[in-house]
Amino acid sequence: MADEKVTCLLRQPSGEVQEFDATQLDKLERVKVPGSLVWLDMEKPSKAELELLKTKLDLHPLALEDLENRRQRPKVDTYPGQYVVVAYEVLPGKSKDRSYEPGEIHMITTSESLVTVHWSPSPVIEDVRKRFQHPNTVIELSPGGLLYAVLDGVADGYFPLLDRLSDQIEALEERIVAGRQTADLLRDVLHVKRKLLELRRIVAPLRDVANALLRRDLEIVDDKLVPYFQDLYDHLVRVLDSVDLYRDLVAAALDANLAVQSNNLNVIVKRLTAFTVLLMVPTLIAGIYGMNFRFMPELHWPLGYPLALAAMAASVIGLVIFFRSRDWF
Repeated sequence: MADEKVTCLLRQPSGEVQEFDATQLDKLERVKVPGSLVWLDMEKPSKAELELLKTKLDLHPLALEDLENRRQRPKVDTYPGQYVVVAYEVLPGKSKDRSYEPGEIHMITTSESLVTVHWSPSPVIEDVRKRFQHPNTVIELSPGGLLYAVLDGVADGYFPLLDRLSDQIEALEERIVAGRQTADLLRDVLHVKRKLLELRRIVAPLRDVANALLRRDLEIVDDKLVPYFQDLYDHLVRVLDSVDLYRDLVAAALDANLAVQSNNLNVIVKRLTAFTVLLMVPTLIAGIYGMNFRFMPELHWPLGYPLALAAMAASVIGLVIFFRSRDWF
């Protein structure tokens, strides 16, 4: 692919950082010394570049298979001498109906290196790369620290998305309470519900990954990193709690929407019933009065016709007053 991108950063024990591209990886092996930290980043890797991981890093075949197939659930896999963590960051949506896209990131850690593989430009990777070149904390000085930095950036990216979803839910609730029932309302509610479901599907397993790292099931998490992974776990728990809360709010909004529609239907039925009664009483009087009698009232009682009209008007007025007193109009 024309947009393939492979970069490598090498930090020497002295603190010097060198950058290499895909054509200079052999030079990397010559200048690397014990205690160096290597970060290899691949964007939209080709099959040849994935094969490079297998030969240079001795990547496990199952991990390579996950890279080739993609669409993996967030997880952590343990292989001899290496660990593979899969996570999803929040990327801007590519269409109006998609406010965000999940960006898959595979992170392969060894005792002296981190390899990140992704298939879209990653703001999280770019941010961590800047920090790696100019470290100001201990988290950029080890493979485990780099792994935390990427995962922390992923977790922090969920909060702006939650804020946008919260605003959308509030707007939907206002539309429902105001009774502005439109053809798009139900679709918008279900759209938000689907986005929350997608978000939960990637956050819940990632929380379990953070929990496994916090329990120090992996050797790459040392004592200095434990508080950082505790903070990461707390962030993911907060995200997941917010997602569950918003799902409950969306479910309540759906119930409220159904209740409002049912109430509106009841109002319409009451009004139609009232109009039916209003028309039925004068029709009844006219039907009885207009029957083909042998002796029509007008022939024997000149006031019969006006009185019949007056009876119709009086019945209509009385029914209107009755129905208005019961809020049927």
